Amino acid sequence: MMDRAERLYALLPAVYRIRDEEEGSPLRALLAVMEEEHLRIEGDIQALYDGWFVETAPEWVLPYIGDLVGNRLLAEVTHSRRTDVARTLGYRRRKGTLPMLEALARDVTGWGARAVAFMELLGWSQNLNHPRPLAPSIPVESVGTVHIRNRDLLDRLGGAWDGTAHTVDVRTAPGGAWRPGSRSLESRSRARPQEGWYGPRKVGFFLWRLGAFPLEAMPARRADPPNQHGWHFSPLGAPVPLFVRPRPDRDPTQRAEEIHLPAPIRPLAFHGDVEEHRARVLPLPPEERPLSSRWYGPGRSFQMRVDGVPVPPHRLLCKDLGGWARPPAGRIAVDVDRGRFTFAEGEEPEEVQVDFAYGFSAGMGGGPYDRRATLVPPGSTAWFQSVAKGSEVETLQQALEVWEERGRPHGLIQIDDSGIYGGNVEVDLPPGGSLVIQAAQGRMPSVRLVGDFRVAAPEAGARLVLNGLLVEGALSLGGNPTLELVHCTLVPGRMLTDDGAPWFVDRDSLVVPDEGDPTPQVTISSSIVGPIRLPATARELVIRDSIVQAFPVGGVPRPAIAATDAGDEPGPATILERSTILASVHVRELTLASQVIFTEPVVTERTQAGCVRFSYLPPGSRTPRRFHCQPDRALEGIGDPAEAERIRARLVPTFTSLRYSHPGYAQLRHDAALEIRTGGEDGAEMGAFRELMQPQREANLRTRLEEYLPFGLEAALIYVT
Repeated sequence: MMDRAERLYALLPAVYRIRDEEEGSPLRALLAVMEEEHLRIEGDIQALYDGWFVETAPEWVLPYIGDLVGNRLLAEVTHSRRTDVARTLGYRRRKGTLPMLEALARDVTGWGARAVAFMELLGWSQNLNHPRPLAPSIPVESVGTVHIRNRDLLDRLGGAWDGTAHTVDVRTAPGGAWRPGSRSLESRSRARPQEGWYGPRKVGFFLWRLGAFPLEAMPARRADPPNQHGWHFSPLGAPVPLFVRPRPDRDPTQRAEEIHLPAPIRPLAFHGDVEEHRARVLPLPPEERPLSSRWYGPGRSFQMRVDGVPVPPHRLLCKDLGGWARPPAGRIAVDVDRGRFTFAEGEEPEEVQVDFAYGFSAGMGGGPYDRRATLVPPGSTAWFQSVAKGSEVETLQQALEVWEERGRPHGLIQIDDSGIYGGNVEVDLPPGGSLVIQAAQGRMPSVRLVGDFRVAAPEAGARLVLNGLLVEGALSLGGNPTLELVHCTLVPGRMLTDDGAPWFVDRDSLVVPDEGDPTPQVTISSSIVGPIRLPATARELVIRDSIVQAFPVGGVPRPAIAATDAGDEPGPATILERSTILASVHVRELTLASQVIFTEPVVTERTQAGCVRFSYLPPGSRTPRRFHCQPDRALEGIGDPAEAERIRARLVPTFTSLRYSHPGYAQLRHDAALEIRTGGEDGAEMGAFRELMQPQREANLRTRLEEYLPFGLEAALIYVT
């Protein structure tokens, strides 16, 4: 077969090729040089052809293609520039329609979005001589006064699915208005009035910033006595609202419904779904009754299996379980707002497995989100052991015993399910050895410790990596190990009560026993942990993209990072990047603090070394040199003490919630100070969720709305979560 580089030579008649061979192939050498240039020209022509299409064009060509169709460049946050340019013509064909504006908001921000034309919700007085017919998209409740007997309509009042008539409001809609409600997740944040929503030129964009993270085959957790007839969906045994698992079957030409958005399941919507399903299926024979309703069942937002048997939706009862009330016989009461369910007297099962989705801002801590970039491939280590309930090795202790029997080689232990693991765990690392304990992709195993998770290493260089674990307890480091926590949760307070409060507010998550002269090194990334107690002799503490929280005891604050609970002795040299520290810090040296939110004062022993940049530092902090930090920068040139105090008070970071079990945990409120929300070095927010680049998402949406919103209309961005 002729080589591609000799295509020209192959075109010659055979007689000339034979003679060329006899002469030493000079013609072949000449044509080879010509063929090389021909291939370059051919490749350049092919590249020019590829550059005609947005799907194949090189990156440097995309701005030119975008300019041809009038596409304004956006910050690359949720999707690539190629995707944005490719969608331009599709947006233009449907320009100005509500489904298109809704899809635009969703694509540009990556958030759940629903567009509402507020002019359709304005009430009017009907003239009997000239009655105004209703459009199919306008519900009958939008004419006249409020239908107070319609509970579902009242529950939707003031939200994205409002169907009630409103009077005209000519005020300008403020950015980030919140829905006032009863017990829904939205109302747990400080509500803002619905200023300027309802007007003839107003279009509202309801935005859900939280994501829904689905969990499958999770063991439900039984409630504490005396409520053991009740269970929690959350493996932590805390009240967690069930989130909608967005359905993939949405028609892109239609507006989103409740089942398509990553929002908390509305209790009244679930109640109506269950009762409607019961009325429809109870007359049918048992074998013909479907196992799915609108919200519940396989492939829906949540599902339950009692002692291995799927629960049909007609057995469910939507109920407020704040007091753990029992349902009638044969029914299972479910509180989607608290993530609880209870059984009737005498019907308590031995085991319950659940599928559900929880809400959170980002993929941080133990969770089912994509961690493939951080996982160790099973075939890349000298020794590998999988662990799963019902398999040959079904506990961490058994896997560690096998590891020790094999001589403690460089190894990997992978947990392949989302089961419950516990007991006492001890890892003795050999000199220069390494061990990785990780959860498989999409799994979230829980490790419930009886004592501490003890890690010991006699010499420096031994390394332990934990990835994707949800740990109820503490890690104890002895000797000189190197510990890496990646996408892990060390539950602040070690455990949570039935109400979601920390159980042991006086306990730490990472400790070093008072034995010998330990010099551990700790790296924490994309994790959530409680207080860290490391001595100043530790080699280094590095925290990136994480949250560290400590709780006061009896009104006395406790530090998040220090050597002792009292905070009188400093911790080691520390590097903090893109993190939120929810308590005070006392360290020997702050080598670097970049884009960090400190809620309490920071004290550094050595102020001549290190740097703090693009961070918030409370008054009373003693740190090395600062660069673009708040409130220092906002106070530049302010001489009036009263004005300076007002600025300090305004710049204090505010959060949706500081309770770990809350979906909005450590999330900056949208009405937090602009200097904090855009204070990162790239214009993103400070703190642990900087990677979300939420200011850039909002700016991208406003840029696109200037182009696609019909002339004369005013957009209101309404943040629901």
